[in-house]
Amino acid sequence: MSKVFSVEYPILFSHCDPAGIVYFPRLFDLLHRAMEDWFTFGLEERFADFIMQKGLGIPTVATKVDFVGPARLGDLLRVELRVLKLGRSSVELGIDAFVGEQPCFKARHTVCCFSHRTLKAVPIPEELRDRMEAYVLVSSQHDTATGARGRRT
Repeated sequence: MSKVFSVEYPILFSHCDPAGIVYFPRLFDLLHRAMEDWFTFGLEERFADFIMQKGLGIPTVATKVDFVGPARLGDLLRVELRVLKLGRSSVELGIDAFVGEQPCFKARHTVCCFSHRTLKAVPIPEELRDRMEAYVLVSSQHDTATGARGRRT
């Protein structure tokens, strides 16, 4: 069974539109924050050090999000992250968010590892890749629509 990284964020006034519902670009901020927290707390790779000291980055390559329910001021948003596919330089993440048991959004978010020096994709450092593998979705839970099985490419 693969690991799932889970984190909770309170929905603040600054996240919301005048109706008190989270404005969708702010959900992208929370999605990215969950990914940073996964690096720091789940992978034990301080995200700031990865960027500033190692000179690496993980820019977004593609994102698909289905917004399925609202999050409102005062809610507690639970974000769950798993690896759908682990490539040589890229990682496709499945990121789902909930308010209580109600889904808020479901995302497929792909990032790649790149060098700030060359501005080109580079292999994910092996020690980091090893820690990421614990989060790869096992085949019995894979997405049958796409066949994603969390395998290396």
